[in-house]
Amino acid sequence: MRSPFVIVPALALLAACDSGGGTRSNPLTPQEVQGVYALCTLRFQPSNTALPAANLLTSVIDTTPPANRPMPSIALAVNGSYDLAYTAQQTQFLEQVRGSIGYREDQISLSLPSTGNAAALLFPKTLLLNYDAAGHRFTGDAGGFAYPVARADYAAAAGISQEGLQASINGTLQVAFDLDGC
Repeated sequence: MRSPFVIVPALALLAACDSGGGTRSNPLTPQEVQGVYALCTLRFQPSNTALPAANLLTSVIDTTPPANRPMPSIALAVNGSYDLAYTAQQTQFLEQVRGSIGYREDQISLSLPSTGNAAALLFPKTLLLNYDAAGHRFTGDAGGFAYPVARADYAAAAGISQEGLQASINGTLQVAFDLDGC
């Protein structure tokens, strides 16, 4: 009979040598992910299923801006910063959200300001995005941790009245940014 003490280290050795599948052993680098990504999905889903989702690409962001305005996009720079630019649906003003990028294995995290344009877009303080290198795409799904947004910001984005809503609305954000367009 074989000792379990021999089998367990052997399995650990095999797992360590396996280079296929799984996550990377090193974090993404700015050079790997730099570029200008199209905003393909940006939807806030309240935890309370009685409340409607807010599709920010139709309610806050103009996805067909005038000729002198850029398409909604996020630029990831090699210096570890980002610049999200879009035309506001209501005012037709060019809006920007800027911040820093944290690099992880197969993910980046965007640090977002808690006021101004980031609040109108119902962003959390930190947005964690998974990277698909083959598709040149970042995604964050609605299955993440719920976080609160201000009632007024949610109501404006969802196109509903604030009446009867709590002071803050908990929910999650579904996100997709694509380097090759939507």
